[in-house]
This record gives sequence, C-alpha cells and structure tokens, in this order.
Amino acid sequence: MQSDPSSSLYRFIGTGKRTRIVAACAAAAFLVLTPTAPAAPRAVAATFTATTTGMTPADVKLRIQILEWSEAGARAEVVAALADPAEAAKALAPLPTVGYVWPAASPVGYSVKYAHRTPAPNGGERITLVMDKRIGSYDYKGWSVSGASAKSIAYSVLELSVDASGNGVGTLSLAADVIVDEEAATVSLATDGTPVNVLKDVKRESGAP
Repeated sequence: MQSDPSSSLYRFIGTGKRTRIVAACAAAAFLVLTPTAPAAPRAVAATFTATTTGMTPADVKLRIQILEWSEAGARAEVVAALADPAEAAKALAPLPTVGYVWPAASPVGYSVKYAHRTPAPNGGERITLVMDKRIGSYDYKGWSVSGASAKSIAYSVLELSVDASGNGVGTLSLAADVIVDEEAATVSLATDGTPVNVLKDVKRESGAP
C-alpha cells in the first residue's frame, strides 16, 4: 500500500521543528547553568580612620576609603560643579565616585567625588575629599560644630593633615569655609593657619603616602 506523501512530509517537518526546539532549550539551559565569573573587587588606594571631636556628635568613628586619587581633569569637573553653591550637591551627584566615608555602625556611606593630596613638610600630606551630601544628613539629628561661622552648604569637604607615618588630625566644612581655586582645579578649607580640628586620632590603615 502506498503511503500518503503529505503524511511523510508532515512527519519530516514535525521532526525538524522538534529538533530545533530541543536544541534551543539545551542552549538556554547551558546559558543559565554556566557560572559567570564575578567582577573583580575595586582596588582601594588608601584607607584612613578618624574620630569626631569637639562637635555634635562626638566620638563617632569614621572609616575613609579612597578608591583613586582625582586627576586634574576630574578635579576640574568637581570645581565646575561647585560654581553654583545652591546647585552644587545636584551637580556633584552624577560625577564618578572615587571613595566613601563610612560612619561607624551606619549602613550608609557618603560618596566621595574628589580625592586630592598635596605634600606637607616632613613627608606629611594634606588630603582633601569632597562629598556630594552634607555629612550627617542621613542622621535624624544633623551634625554641627558649636560656634563655627562656616557657611551652610549642601555638600561636604573633609580635610586630613597627616605626618609621614599617616597619623594626624582633620577638619570638616561644618567648621571651616570652602575655598575653590578654579585655576588650579583644587578645593580646600579656609583654616587661616589655625584649623578647627574636629577629627582626631587620624590614622592611615593602608595605602602608601
């Protein structure tokens, strides 16, 4: 008896479809089950610790992680973002993050957008960081320095002065006004030679000077 050609063609087409479906499923399973290599952790250029003092709150330990030092071009972008103090925090937010400042026992850190260091006498350094939020803004009660005449700003500047061993003191823009040098593309705090040190026990944990 002669077979129906259309029936044979149907079986051929059906088999082809099933083969393609099985192959597609196998490929999908391979993609799902194949492990993906985790991204390498970002290196840390330097880590410092410090403790607040002479301010509210006092005795809060900070962990300061610098992922990379800002080159001239990156510093210029931050300086440009600070041109309008009223919009500075908003302008800083989308810029690359180059570090973090972590208050102890807090799950939230402050993003650093500018990290610069300049040599100081006897092998020391002055390290200046700019954050896109006012430090203490995550707390129910904001941070403050009693008697300070610094202008209120929506971002923060943190400055450390350390010796060759990485030990020293520091201050914040809560206690001193911010100086922006457009020509040099730098940010600093106005200490007038007598800084109001509101950070004590500054220590370098890692990172060569």
